[in-house]
Amino acid sequence: MKKSFPTAAFFDLDDTILGTTVCSNECWRLLSEEYTPIFHQKGHVGITATQIVKSINDFRLWFWSDANRNRSGRLNPEQALLETIKGGLEILGVKDSEMAESMSAKWDAMRWAKLKPLPKAMDTLEKFTGAGVKLALITNGNAETQSKKVQLLELQTQMDHIQIEGEFGVGKPDPESYLNALRVLNVSPEQTWMAGDNMEFDVIAPMKLGIYGIWVDTNEIGLESQKGASPDLVVESIAELV
Repeated sequence: MKKSFPTAAFFDLDDTILGTTVCSNECWRLLSEEYTPIFHQKGHVGITATQIVKSINDFRLWFWSDANRNRSGRLNPEQALLETIKGGLEILGVKDSEMAESMSAKWDAMRWAKLKPLPKAMDTLEKFTGAGVKLALITNGNAETQSKKVQLLELQTQMDHIQIEGEFGVGKPDPESYLNALRVLNVSPEQTWMAGDNMEFDVIAPMKLGIYGIWVDTNEIGLESQKGASPDLVVESIAELV
């Protein structure tokens, strides 16, 4: 924890304020359990719920590992979701577009029903606001999807500036993502913190501009997993910042 508040703080959204991965994992588990009997009815009797989750997650890992697929996927999340489900099913030897579309729609509905902020995240933002800190949300992704998340958490009432890649036209780690927020809030990099779970996008890139970089290890994967990266601070929750 830092001893004093900065003039401004930039926050990532997913897995920093919003419990995206926790929700996602729960939805994949519930989805696979719901659809396993349907697979069996269609003749895929050897497929288990665990196999469905693993195959989809294996394909998702491959899909999001490429920078170009990552950018196109986050700007068109509905298509990316459908592609990852189709890819996961094909790993299991199942080619069924109708099934994939049904699973995609079901997962999306589940996600919005279960999505919620990480513990103490909203209280933490209120403490920053109460201390007079200027707040900005800088998030990559599709304008409609990310705006819906902002509205879900009512972040428009907390943030002095909200910057969504799909609306702004530029996403992290492009320097303009952070420079624009600095200009809008009229602060210098030295007066500013940025906190997020993506080491490159939320920490290393802003640190190159002189912003204090805080890695939020929400999923507790450990700094040793980050290829020698050296953030200014490591926390497991933004609640540790206050």
